[in-house]
Amino acid sequence: MTDRTFSHIAVPDAFESPLAFLDALSRTSGGFILFIDTEERVRYATRGFADWFGKSPADVVGKRLLDLYGPEGYAEFAPQMKQALAGNAVHYERLARRPDGSPVWISVTLDPYRARDGQVAGFFSCELEVSELKRTHDALDRALQELASHMENSPLAVIEWTAAVEVRRWSAQAEAIFGWKASEVIGRKPSTFGLVHPDSLETTRELTRELIEGAKRNRMLTKNITRDGRTIHCEWFNSAFFDADGKLSSMLSLAQDVTARVESEEQLRQAAVYDSLTGLPNRNSLAARLEHAIMRVSRSGDRLALLFIDLDRFKKVNDTHGHAAGDEVLRQCAARIRTCVREVDTVARLGGDEFVVLLESDVRPDTPSVIGDRIRSAFDVPFQWKGTDVRCGASVGVSLYPDHARDPAELLASADLAMYRFKKVEGQPQ
Repeated sequence: MTDRTFSHIAVPDAFESPLAFLDALSRTSGGFILFIDTEERVRYATRGFADWFGKSPADVVGKRLLDLYGPEGYAEFAPQMKQALAGNAVHYERLARRPDGSPVWISVTLDPYRARDGQVAGFFSCELEVSELKRTHDALDRALQELASHMENSPLAVIEWTAAVEVRRWSAQAEAIFGWKASEVIGRKPSTFGLVHPDSLETTRELTRELIEGAKRNRMLTKNITRDGRTIHCEWFNSAFFDADGKLSSMLSLAQDVTARVESEEQLRQAAVYDSLTGLPNRNSLAARLEHAIMRVSRSGDRLALLFIDLDRFKKVNDTHGHAAGDEVLRQCAARIRTCVREVDTVARLGGDEFVVLLESDVRPDTPSVIGDRIRSAFDVPFQWKGTDVRCGASVGVSLYPDHARDPAELLASADLAMYRFKKVEGQPQ
């Protein structure tokens, strides 16, 4: 072999000749470098490859791969070798076994070599042990599979967004909650498929902007719209991921449908401040409004009035027609009282057949009596229960702030007392 053969190699000065360089490469290379001819015989091998079999390079050169590896070992790579001899470059990984039986993962690259006539004369094989890399890769792959499994099996919708707020990942639960399939939303902004209810657009935009501008995480409660047009309430837990340069890379959202919870909380809130039968503010709500009203007029020097309304002959309605009729009459009473007051006034039901009207705006001296007369007149028309006329009157007592009382409880008691005085004068049943 002459120097001309190595004319393309830039041999370092430390080596006397290209042959010395090649010999050093063969002896010290950590990888297994081989040249295999068309008869599947080893024509060149580095020392590392020979050491694998406990032999010297001279002992393996000229040997057929079938003889070196045995039928079982040979079968593991024979298909890839046939491809290389057919002129195809091949790369693969396989689990090999050392002569002592211990397993090791190796990465193999096979590159065909063509003679001057263009025919394949054999192939070069470069093999590297990648056991540690393979274990790391497998561990990472298992971790990613576990994470993907957790995400798909989570009761929460898992949605990953790009920095441009386009859907990158859409879990099965996201499809279950919102209705869209992943294929319908991947690569799209939520605005393009109507995910966010108009009532929650501003909140969603503000908190998304917060993440884009550097917040690591936030939480929001929004209204969303499903694929079939339903409005649902969702709780969102959002986080942002920034790369080493501090640039937003992606955002992750975990969402759950909390419609049932929100509706239950709203029902409890309504029950706390509204009368379930008539829909009017209840005693607690009236107390809070009255306290705030007194605080306001005490600063401004204005006046407010409280009208206490008790139904006349209501017990007879229950005794004659039953409690269902009584409930219906109470609902109709509430509606009539509302029509008799101004938009700014408050109508509340204390309980039973007792109602209160709070006048806290523009209360002139004659305002309470005008509204009181209007309410009594409204009750002159019979109520209806299953086609039957049901008669029920109203007695009204008035208390003024600060004329009659300065305390909410005392003001209410004063109006109650005035109502009973009126009832007594009119001869109405208690």
